[in-house]
Amino acid sequence: MYVLLTENYVEDDDSSFRFDYSREFLKWALTPPNYVKNWLVGVRWKGKLHASITGIPTHTVVEKDKIKMAEINFLCVHKDIRDRRLAPVLIKEVTR
Repeated sequence: MYVLLTENYVEDDDSSFRFDYSREFLKWALTPPNYVKNWLVGVRWKGKLHASITGIPTHTVVEKDKIKMAEINFLCVHKDIRDRRLAPVLIKEVTR
């Protein structure tokens, strides 16, 4: 996950700016208490992770009611396969 995000997540047009999260931060962000392993979705090909989307459980207050929800983050598709429309498939899979 770290390599995929470091090389492909949120960058500008000329790839000079990119987020660089540490491995420790990613572990902390993706595995909070009561996390759901099935909400960490990835696409592997030839042993490498090429796409991912993650979700973590959260509680949101709406008009004094506390509602269980999912926070979706870290949608990432490798630069070389972005033309294959994997993002909508990943979104459908994590919401399923």
